[in-house]
Amino acid sequence: MASNSLRWTAKRLYLEFMRRLPDRTAVDLDYLRVFGVLPNLANPRRFSEKMQHLKLMLHDERMPGLVDKVRVKDFVSTALGEEWLIPTLWHGDRVTEDVLRNAPKPSVVKANHSSAQILFLHANSNLKEAADEANSWLSYDHHVIHREWAYGNVQRQILIEPFIGEDKAPDDYKFWVFDGAVRFIQVDHGRFNNHTRQFYTPAWKRLDFRMNYPSTGPDTPPPPHLRQMLQAARTLANGFRFVRVDLYDTPDRPLFGELTFAPEAGLCRFDPPEVDLRLGETWSYPLSPNEVANMRSFSDAFRLGEGSK
Repeated sequence: MASNSLRWTAKRLYLEFMRRLPDRTAVDLDYLRVFGVLPNLANPRRFSEKMQHLKLMLHDERMPGLVDKVRVKDFVSTALGEEWLIPTLWHGDRVTEDVLRNAPKPSVVKANHSSAQILFLHANSNLKEAADEANSWLSYDHHVIHREWAYGNVQRQILIEPFIGEDKAPDDYKFWVFDGAVRFIQVDHGRFNNHTRQFYTPAWKRLDFRMNYPSTGPDTPPPPHLRQMLQAARTLANGFRFVRVDLYDTPDRPLFGELTFAPEAGLCRFDPPEVDLRLGETWSYPLSPNEVANMRSFSDAFRLGEGSK
């Protein structure tokens, strides 16, 4: 946990620098850091540029409640039903050793207002270290570094959920939904150990690109409840230009993970890099979905058969 503490300390120092910058300047510098060039926000063409434009321009009042890992469960319960929810064992403004001691094991401790702040609680966990690390997350302003407005409007809390895997973290199915249509599904394996990632169309045809992590060798079979998961993703994303809907699948039923309005803060490093442009060319944003005729189709851009849309 010492290495995690150093990592978050470094992030907080960087945060203090970024906090002093105007939003547009911060977004420009963040993009330059990742891609080596400034984004074209006057006429965005790449997916990454369109996401930076969206972060600056779209401040939808619904979004803070949907990126909040505690409050979003009310939305999902209403839209899909309580059976889609992973139970919340506890949530609050500050976690104590007693709370962690009384939590069922194994369980998962998370921050509700940020990404990648998570720890696994086991029977032999050091409860003081776990509580100290979790409470340190509450001082971290996730929204400042990447200017993800919604996260800055979340009341910060810690939450605890049961671990839903068996001997390892379950596969994570992330549905990328553009203007109500699922374009592709990101599948993450072994997120905390030997992380690999694949992409598939909704018809489960493997896509030939990568992002950040190596591809799994053999094809992954589709999840047993894929049809229900596709419908759930469309339902939860209804009314938004873009949202990534994260779901899990279990032998009994699929479960909701979270909603993300800017994956990787919109700084997705695709391999090959031209995927960024090809994906951007298939999405009409910032124009409305009905304003642009003859947009390049996803199937055409990624050389798929019409049955793979």
